[in-house]
Amino acid sequence: MKTKQTQLYWQQHISQWQKSTLSQAKYCKQHGLKKNRFSYHKLKFKAKPETTGSSGFIKIPVPQVALKERQVPFTLHFTSGLSLSGIEANNIGLVKHLAAVLS
Repeated sequence: MKTKQTQLYWQQHISQWQKSTLSQAKYCKQHGLKKNRFSYHKLKFKAKPETTGSSGFIKIPVPQVALKERQVPFTLHFTSGLSLSGIEANNIGLVKHLAAVLS
């Protein structure tokens, strides 16, 4: 499948699954889909920024000098009491993805 076709294919399956009452595992089994591929694409589409609404986060510019001098990784604290530690410049993409899932 081409990239656009693949994207549409998985978006349709994810949308159909969300409208169904089935668990992800049962949906995949009924439609002959691999659970790990379904999960991958579900997270991939969820990670894309939504055009409507706000994520609740504000952008704070951090000078590059501060990032280079800082030896201790950052920690993100959620209002639910959860904390995400070990945030460094090399794992910001993963942190963004985890923050979206946890918030």
